[in-house]
Amino acid sequence: MDFKGFLQKAKEAVQSAAEEAEKRLQELREKLDQDKDGKPDVVEKALQEAKKALAEAKARLAELDQDQDGIPDKLKDLAEKAAQAAEAAKAKAEEAARLLKERLGKEDA
Repeated sequence: MDFKGFLQKAKEAVQSAAEEAEKRLQELREKLDQDKDGKPDVVEKALQEAKKALAEAKARLAELDQDQDGIPDKLKDLAEKAAQAAEAAKAKAEEAARLLKERLGKEDA
């Protein structure tokens, strides 16, 4: 076999392999996209599930935030109770400081 014949056979083998690869790629695309809309079905399913999860999350947030101010109602209630507790603690600390000053002042007299 001469060199030209060898190159021709190599070229034909490469073309055959490329055609086979293209055929397999097309078969794979068809398997991945059963509805033939250009998007792999698994990607479409993931997007649909993500949209569903987002809708469920929004619905759940709406349940938690009845006044729709973006802050869950229970969290606001906890924040208000914490603020009240902080104010009460501050008042008690101020009262304790006042009593301590009075007591220290009386001992000096």
